[in-house]
Order: sequence, then C-alpha cells, then structure tokens
Amino acid sequence: MDYQGNNFNDFFQTNGHFVLKRVDNNYKLRSFTEKEIEHITDRYSTSLGNGSFGDVYKGRLDDQRPVAVKRYKNGTKKEEFAKEVIVHSQINHKNVVRLLGCCTEENALMIVMEFICNGNLYNILHCGNADGPIPFPLDKRLDIAIESAEALSCMHSMYSPVLHGDIKPANILLDEKYLPKLSDFGIARLLSTDEAQRTKTVIGCIGYVDPLFCQSGILTTKSDVYSFGVVLLEMITRKKATDGATSLTQCFAEALGGKKVRQLFDVEIANDKKKVKLIEDIAKLAATCLKLEDKMRPTMVEVADRLRRIRKALPQRKGESSTGINNGLIRTGKAEDLPTISLDEMKKLTRNFSDGALIGESSQGRVLFEELSYGKRYAFKSSQEIDLKIEAISRLKHKNVVQLLGNWVEGNKYVLAYEYVSGGTLHDILHREGDKGVSGARPGAALSWMQRVKIALSAAEGLEFLHQKAEPQVTHGNIMSSKILLFDKDNAKVGGVGISNVLVRDNMVHCHSFRQDCDMDRMDGIRYHPDDYYVDLYAATGQCNAKSDVYAFGVVLLELLTGREAVDHALPKGKQSLVTWVYNHGEEKSPWRWENNIMEDNVLTKTSFSEDMVQRCVDPRLKGYYHRSAVTKMGAIASLCVNYNPDLRPNMSTVVKGLRQLLQK
Repeated sequence: MDYQGNNFNDFFQTNGHFVLKRVDNNYKLRSFTEKEIEHITDRYSTSLGNGSFGDVYKGRLDDQRPVAVKRYKNGTKKEEFAKEVIVHSQINHKNVVRLLGCCTEENALMIVMEFICNGNLYNILHCGNADGPIPFPLDKRLDIAIESAEALSCMHSMYSPVLHGDIKPANILLDEKYLPKLSDFGIARLLSTDEAQRTKTVIGCIGYVDPLFCQSGILTTKSDVYSFGVVLLEMITRKKATDGATSLTQCFAEALGGKKVRQLFDVEIANDKKKVKLIEDIAKLAATCLKLEDKMRPTMVEVADRLRRIRKALPQRKGESSTGINNGLIRTGKAEDLPTISLDEMKKLTRNFSDGALIGESSQGRVLFEELSYGKRYAFKSSQEIDLKIEAISRLKHKNVVQLLGNWVEGNKYVLAYEYVSGGTLHDILHREGDKGVSGARPGAALSWMQRVKIALSAAEGLEFLHQKAEPQVTHGNIMSSKILLFDKDNAKVGGVGISNVLVRDNMVHCHSFRQDCDMDRMDGIRYHPDDYYVDLYAATGQCNAKSDVYAFGVVLLELLTGREAVDHALPKGKQSLVTWVYNHGEEKSPWRWENNIMEDNVLTKTSFSEDMVQRCVDPRLKGYYHRSAVTKMGAIASLCVNYNPDLRPNMSTVVKGLRQLLQK
C-alpha cells in the first residue's frame, strides 16, 4: 500500500481550507496556518534550496527553535502531500529529520521540520571549500554510515515497513555534531506486509536507483539497500555516483574484475595498511549491497552490524573517544555534557527528597519525581556509593533505555537525574490491583496481546543495546518487570541502569549491590528478590553476565504470557515460582518441551507445544483474543531464555529477531 488509509476524507476535510485530522504518529503534529508560516519564515526571506516539489525556507518558531519549511508548488496533488505527511509521521528516530507539523490550507501545502544546520553529506564529500576538499577522516565517515544504516534498518523493521526510495548523500543531512539525519520522504512508501510494491512511477535519482526496479517496477526494502551501497562507494572513493557519462558503480565493477579496487580509494583515508584493509571490507560490503539479485543483498540490519564491526577494528585517532552506534537510535562513545543541577534546586523540586515525592526505592537509592519549570520531567536517584560511573552511564543512550539527564556530586554523595517515564512499570500494570505503584500507572489494566508483544520487543531492544552495542557493553543484572517502564501506550524502556552496572571486567559484571549491599529491591512496599529472576552463575557466585540477563528476560516474557508474577508467595510451595509452574503445569512432563525448540541461523524454526498448554497457561484476561501461533512462538522464545544451561540460551539480538516476527502475526 502507498499509504495508510485510502479515504482522504479521514485526512482532510473542506471548510474553506484543509484541516489535518488524523496522523498515527509517536508525537503530536502541530497544525499551522499560512499566516503563521509567513511569520515563522519572515515572509519566506531565507531560502535553503528548491527542487521539483517546491522550495525550502528557514524559519524560527516562537520558542526560537530553528525550523525548515518545505512549501509545495501550487498544483501539488493533495494525495501526494498527504502521503509524505503520513509516511514521515510514522518515523520517530534520532537519525531521521523530525516532522513538527504542517499547513494544509488551499494552495498553501507546507510541512515544518527541524532545521539541520551543517548541510548534507554530498556537500562534505564533493563540494569542498576555498582550501580544497573538506577533511573527512575514516572514523567520521563510518559513524555517519552506521547511523544512517541504523535509521534505515529501523524503518524497514517497522510493523508497516517504510521504504525511503531516494537514498543519496544529498538526503543525508548533518546536524551540529555532524550526526546524520535522513530527509526527503516525498517519494517514500509504506509497504504492505509482503514488503513489495509495484509502481509505474519512476522514483529515485539516476545513479542510485535499483536496476531491478527499472526492469520490474517493483520496490522492496532491498531497493534502499542498493542505493545505500552506492552511498558507501561515494564515502570511500569521494567520487560522485554519476559524473557526466561516468557511472561509479560501473567503474567499481570494472575495478573489482581487474583487482584494482584500491586505486579508487580516497587517498585521504587510504593512508596506511590497516585502514586500506578496512576500506576493502567496506568495499566488499558495498559490493554485496549492489548485487543484481536482490535476495543476495543483505538487510540493512546486517549492513549496520558489519559496519559496526569495521568501526570497532579501526584504530583510534589520538584524542578520540571510543565511539559506537546503537540499533536504532543514538550514538554512544564520548560522554554527553550532562547539565549540573544544583542541590538546592533538586531539594526544591523533590521537596527536600521527601516521601511525598517518592516513587520507589532500589538497592542503589531512593527514586523521586518532580517536573522542572520548563517542562522537563526528571526522576532523581540519590545514593552514597563512592565509585561513580556517571560518564559511562551518560553514554548509554537509546530510545528503550531510561536516559540520564543531569547530576550533582559532592564528596562521596551524588544525585542522578533520570528522565521520568510516566506510564509506570510493567509490574504495576500486570499485577497491581490497587492504586499504589508509580505515578501514572494503570493498575490492573488488561494489556492486549499486541501491546504485550510491543512492550516485549521494545524492552528487548533496550537490553540488546546494553549487551551488544553500548560502549562499554553492560550487563544489567537486575532485569524484572518492575524495571521495565512504560511510555506512550505500548513502548517500554529498560530502567534501573545504575552505578553497579558499569563495573565491567573481562566481560563480567560483579553484582555486589544485590547480594552484599542489599539483597532486595522495593517499589512502594512490594519486595522482589533477584533470585526470582536470576539463577545459575548469579545464585552461586553473586556474579552475572549477559546470559543471566537473558534468563531474567525470559521470566518477564512468561509474566506477559501468563499474567502471573515471577514468584507468588500466596500460592502453595512448589507453585510459587512462575518458571516452575509453567514447566510442570498439571503434568509430570512439561507441556513446553523445551528440548524441542530448534534454532537455525539464530531464528526459532521449530516448536512443539500442545494447544492444551496455550489454554492452561495464557493470561485469562486476554479472553482468547490472540493468535495461538504467536503465543506459541513467544512461549518458545521464553523457554529458550530460561534454559538452565546458559550456553543454550540465545543472545538478545536473536530474541529481538524472534519477537519482531510476532508483529506480523
């Protein structure tokens, strides 16, 4: 499908002007009038560029935020304008230019976007300045490539996958920190679940268009992969995709055949043997993206993973901080500049850290909440641990990990300010019957099946980031439903990432705060013991690793499936543990039959669960509104996670891949 909803009366209605009525997006779009746009742009006084669609102008909102206003030419079809707004509104990603709103008045169709200040990748690669080519080291090229690939992989992995359709350096904008932002969704498409679409319209730019599309008229996500392969070639050669009659892809193919690829490399970055080898690896990746057989091309997830491995192998320049890119969402590496909040301000905001502002406690401190005067919501964590790892925590930035926003430190005391996630915890929603719990929670609300899948997936993506893509990699060590915080209606963030989590030694984290300092966490009187979620290495030694987190996440999946707590002390002995209850539910032999869950190429391919198990174990509050095959699949993933042999447990990337498949069921 080209867009969601074929009835544009749902999108526009005529009342002297068009009014935006419905956009399913992750943040509210503002509706602007033509007069407001004239004021914002100072009567369109500053042009940023133009194209076949119309013109782009710089503006400034009342709060002084700079914006870019894209004004469509008169005669633009409302359907084409609506497509761009709908598609763009589906994407909320830090490497995609954010859509802020639109004007839908007659003959004044415009969209308002965040302003990106440092031009685009094309200018950096090919335009230069008075002194010649702009210096562009290999590490920065890789950073931009990785984050652009991550944005595309996120778009392609959405429930309704988004095909950009016009990937090229000119559409990769660079912000004040030279972080990339994908732009120009004028020809983007929302794909149906078969991820293919036929169109008679020629889209894209010469030199970047998938040749298969030219032959068949069929668009897939692999069309974007092809275009991205061309971008990779430009980044390592600093040659244009087309220069007169010369085609970069053709030159590259000829160089491959003659084993002369190195002659194409940009001399600025091909200045030592180590770098040349890594550039060759990028060239090999580009070659796979440019395969004529689209099934032979990698996915954008695979492209991003390979680029990250190449980046990790690149020697650091002197004075450079280690840098890595996450799965979708923000960069890690050099610590962000955290704002310092005065202790007096924190005391004022939290009413001197009073119980009235208390929303929970953990082994690391009390968690308090207040809203700052300018609208930022913070949750404050106070403690007295000496070895602060604030810099490391500040690098753990991901849309599914609760963000550290500020800090106060004095001697051996500190206060950390985290973002406040108002939806409460997963434990609140699944298990609370009263009105205690975190402010904003919906106690006892019955989550739908699809909400449970989306919560599980977003939490898994946060944990995957901590394990595999953060710098340094982090074991959480305290995964449980009370540490999974909810925002919006079905997205989750992993919370509880504290000081102890970043004590990384030989890929092992010593969880001393659990067994030595305080063996229980408490949120408003409800007490949890880590052993309810953690077994094996942790139970024996007080240490945990990534596979221990995987086990605990499996317990959380079982909570989502069954609606039961990890441990219910009100039940008779032998039935209190959720894992034990599921394993032995009414039978001497487990109906889950864990040994028959088959993994091939990190994908669950075979399960053998009885339908009777589905009836007996699934949360009755679902009232049968679920696909049994999807429930069986989630049960299989959970059972793999809670395998008592850590070596047989999947990693979180495998878990994420399996959960994504449930969105299609």
